[in-house]
Amino acid sequence: MEDSLLIKLADKKCLFLCSAFNGLSQKFWVHFSPLFKQSRLMLGIDLAAIKAFQPDLILCPFLNDFIPEKTWAAIPCFIVHPGPADQAGPSALNWAILEGKTHWSVAIIQAGAHWDAGPVWAQAKFQLPVASLSSIYRQQISDTALRLLPQALSRYYSGKKPLLTAPPVYRMRITQEQLRITWNQPTAEIIKRIHAGDSQPGAPAIIEDNHYLLFGAQSGESALRLKDSPPGEIIEQQDGQICVSTADGCVWIARMAHPADNIKIRPADLLARSTDTTY
Repeated sequence: MEDSLLIKLADKKCLFLCSAFNGLSQKFWVHFSPLFKQSRLMLGIDLAAIKAFQPDLILCPFLNDFIPEKTWAAIPCFIVHPGPADQAGPSALNWAILEGKTHWSVAIIQAGAHWDAGPVWAQAKFQLPVASLSSIYRQQISDTALRLLPQALSRYYSGKKPLLTAPPVYRMRITQEQLRITWNQPTAEIIKRIHAGDSQPGAPAIIEDNHYLLFGAQSGESALRLKDSPPGEIIEQQDGQICVSTADGCVWIARMAHPADNIKIRPADLLARSTDTTY
């Protein structure tokens, strides 16, 4: 980080505004909070607390809520957007995984009147692996965002103009229904849906006549697929995980949850308790 930027930040109060203190929020706090004169962490938007702290800037590594105009109009708020600047909305990365994108981006966007439509202060591309949303967030998104924030702050505080980007296209939050699994789908499609819903909102499916949300998936060996095993049948269990037959193979499921509570546990444990008809 440039010395001139470090000097500027050392004289400022920074609020780290997050919806959850997840891996990305923790990395931002560890890496950047010591750079400021005073730093404070806040989970959820509390207008009275923000006003009392009087921050010079607000960093939002992971924020699901819309920042009120009263806040963003008075204080520069920098949001980590897990997608390119022209793809707005709270489920940008979910959609990218579901649609099989091979390259993706992270952008640092200043909060404004519309969701993910403010000035863009930094952006970078990366190769999107075939992996779960939570894995991509922990690795590619986090690493890129950590590298981008100093660029964004340097550009902003040096008086440069924001990046020129195409107007954003807003996409709605992805729903469980859009991730629903039917076991006569190909294995690759089923894994893609589970990856796109991991860790939220989960991919719904029916196993042994009960409704579950599925998380953590990988393809099984084709040899496990028994010719007389219809799609949706459990064909093996190991270490609490289950292997379910698909249209063209099978898929291992690492975690499942009842839709009623969304508590992720090992599938074998959940299946053993599924005689409870309250779900």
